[in-house]
Amino acid sequence: MRASRNERQGFTLIELLIVVAIIGILAAIAVPNFLNAQVRAKIARTEADMRSISTALESYRIDSGIYPQWADANGAAKNPVNRRLIGLTTPVAYMSSVPKDHFLWGAAGQRINDTQHEAYVTYDYVDARSTVKYVGATTLDVSFRCAEWRLASAGPDATMTYGAVHSFDATNGLNSSGDIVRTGPRSSYPCDGSLVGK
Repeated sequence: MRASRNERQGFTLIELLIVVAIIGILAAIAVPNFLNAQVRAKIARTEADMRSISTALESYRIDSGIYPQWADANGAAKNPVNRRLIGLTTPVAYMSSVPKDHFLWGAAGQRINDTQHEAYVTYDYVDARSTVKYVGATTLDVSFRCAEWRLASAGPDATMTYGAVHSFDATNGLNSSGDIVRTGPRSSYPCDGSLVGK
């Protein structure tokens, strides 16, 4: 016997609640994974940028005999920070442009952390020679690890500490503190040898 048109089949309230609960569970799993994927992508992009900059720095040194200087002859830091690396783009293009730090700048030029100094638009770059010759340091800071140069990204916490604190480590969690740091070859300038390799 056929059911009449008035006896339509539908979902019960319990069935609807179960479906909504399943969708909620799936969303709770998917959203954090999506956000973590974005952070991992930024970390990978930052590491790729730093590799490109380090290749450009070494090419620049081969041609000119020194690395670009982060401080001028008066000991003043070149700001904004991208001015320290502008020599890599002109007159000889070791790289096409100075990349922005993806943890300081977001889409459409939006600043991620407004408390950071506006001079920091790109990776912090400091070289050993300028630090000794122009800034007057007699030994190199621990953040250099006795290297000729140091690059630092603000990292996932979006706070640039200029490489002066522990380095970011993904094993501490993707949103842990610390800068992503890359250093150049061992420095020929005065430094504490116990810092090498740490």
